[in-house]
Amino acid sequence: MTMNDLTATERCVKCGLCLPHCPTFALTGNEADSPRGRISLMQSLQQSDAALSPGLFQHLDQCLQCHACEAMCPSRVPFEALMDTARAQLEPYRQRRMIDRLAGNLGLRLITSPSAQRLSAAGLKGIQTLRLDKLLAALPITPRRIKRGLRLIPDRQPPRFTHPATAKRSAATLQRVRLFTGCTGDLFDRTTLNATQRLLERLGYAIDIPTEQTCCGALHQHNGEPGKASRLAQKNIAAFPGPEPVITIASGCQARLKSYATHHPEGTDFSDRVTDILGFLLARGNTGLEFRPVNTTLALHIPCTQRNVLQQAEVTAQVLAWIPGLKVITLNPNGGCCGAAGSYMLSQPQLSEPLGRQIAATFMASGAQQLVTTNIGCALQLRAALRDQHADVEVCHPVTLIEGALK
Repeated sequence: MTMNDLTATERCVKCGLCLPHCPTFALTGNEADSPRGRISLMQSLQQSDAALSPGLFQHLDQCLQCHACEAMCPSRVPFEALMDTARAQLEPYRQRRMIDRLAGNLGLRLITSPSAQRLSAAGLKGIQTLRLDKLLAALPITPRRIKRGLRLIPDRQPPRFTHPATAKRSAATLQRVRLFTGCTGDLFDRTTLNATQRLLERLGYAIDIPTEQTCCGALHQHNGEPGKASRLAQKNIAAFPGPEPVITIASGCQARLKSYATHHPEGTDFSDRVTDILGFLLARGNTGLEFRPVNTTLALHIPCTQRNVLQQAEVTAQVLAWIPGLKVITLNPNGGCCGAAGSYMLSQPQLSEPLGRQIAATFMASGAQQLVTTNIGCALQLRAALRDQHADVEVCHPVTLIEGALK
C-alpha cells in the first residue's frame, strides 16, 4: 500500500534531538521505537508499496503519543497528527485475533454508551462486593489482559454527590459553570467528581452536568478511528452551548476538548471555554478560601498531556501552594511518562508496566506520603504500580486534597 497525507514527515531533518526524550526508545533502545524511526517507517510507506509486516504495526502501536518529541523538536514536526493519520490509514489492514477485535469494540462501546456504563458500574460493584476481582486475579487460567484490567480497577466508588446548596437558592443569584465528567469519571473517579462539585458549590457556583455529553474521543482519535472521534466531538460541542466555562477533571480530556477547534470550526468557542478545575481555580484566585495547615510531604506527578500538550506543568503546584504546611515534590520535573496513555496500559503492558514502575520507584524514594496527578489514566496506572510494590499509598487528584483542606 501507499500512504497519503503524511507530507509533514518531510519536516523531520533526522537530527535525533527527540531520542533522549522518547520513553519507548529509552526502554527498547531500538531506533524503530523512536520518533525519528517511526517517521522513517511512515516515509517508507509513502514511497512504495511496502509490505505491512507485523513489526511495522508493532513499532507504530508502541508509540505512547506523549508529545515529548514535539516539545523538543526544532523543526516542529506535528508528530501526533502524523501518528493519528498513519494509524487511521493502516487500520483496515490490521490482522487481529477475533477476541482482540471484540474486546476493542466492546471497550470503545462502553465509553460512549451511557446505558453500557450504567450496566458496567452495576456489574463492577457486584464483582467487588463478592470479591470476584480478587479471585479472578489469583486464578492462573485468567488471561493476562484481564488480570491487567483488574489491577487497574480502583476501590469501590463513593455515592454520587448531590446539590443541596444550589437546589435551595435562586439560579439567578449564582454564576453558572458546566462540568465535563468524561467517560470514566463517574465509573472510576467519582471521588474527584464529588470533590470538584463540593468545592464549586462552596464557591457559590451553580453546576450543570449535561446528560448529552459523551466521551471526549481521544481514545478513538489515537486508535485509528478519526470518524468516530469526530462524531463524538460534534455531540460534545452541541451538549455545551452558551458562554459558561466548561470544567474538566482530567488533563487528557481537557487536551482533546481543546483540540476540537482544529478539526471543527464550530467548536472554536467551545474549545476556548474549556478549562480544568485547577486552571479555573488559579484564574479565579484563592479569595474567600481558607485552608487548615497540612503538614505532610506530597509527591506530584505531571501527566504528559498537562506538560507537553496543554503546557500547564506549573499550574498544579501553584494551586497547591495555597495550602499552608504542604511540601510538594515533583516526581518528573524534566518529563517522564508513567505509561498510561489511554488504552495503552492495556494494549502494551510490556512497555507500560516498566514505565509505571519507574515513577513508582521514584515516589518510594522521595519520602512523600501521598501522590497526586491530574489525569485519571495516570492515577489508575500509578496506583496499580504502587500496589505491585505492596505500597499502601493514596493516589488522587489534587482537587481532592484542596477541597479536603478547606476550613
